Amino acid sequence: MKKFSFTLIVTALMLLAGASLTGCVSDGWYPLAPPGWSSWYDSSLTGKWRLVECNGREVGPYDTNWIDFYGNGRGMYYYYSYNRPYSERLAYWCQQPASPNSPYQINIQYEDGTTSTMNYWLQRNGTELCMQWRDNGVLVTYVYASVGYINW
Repeated sequence: MKKFSFTLIVTALMLLAGASLTGCVSDGWYPLAPPGWSSWYDSSLTGKWRLVECNGREVGPYDTNWIDFYGNGRGMYYYYSYNRPYSERLAYWCQQPASPNSPYQINIQYEDGTTSTMNYWLQRNGTELCMQWRDNGVLVTYVYASVGYINW
């Protein structure tokens, strides 16, 4: 009987130890803000956004993407590549304008290692998010619409 009790106690302790370790497992992805950026997250960005327009042209169903900003500097990015759906985590930081006429900026770091810094603003009572940057000298403007869910 003592051997059974001892085995039962040891098994219970092993299960308890194993369960407690699962909360400590790390995936190793801890992106840091770019130099000079603070940990400020614009609460007006929190939510789900679907790309609807690129440089004034409507975006097709397999050219669209979605961004889900959680509001705490983290989120998800959903997109198509060769007509197949993919998703990856993202981290972001916002920067307030230096002067009243300057736009807000956002730095997004994607789980695949790419980083983007762009100007952004909201329009149409906060239901559209515009992001703008230069790509090889060409001005690119994306317009995202606020959506209630991500059609994935």
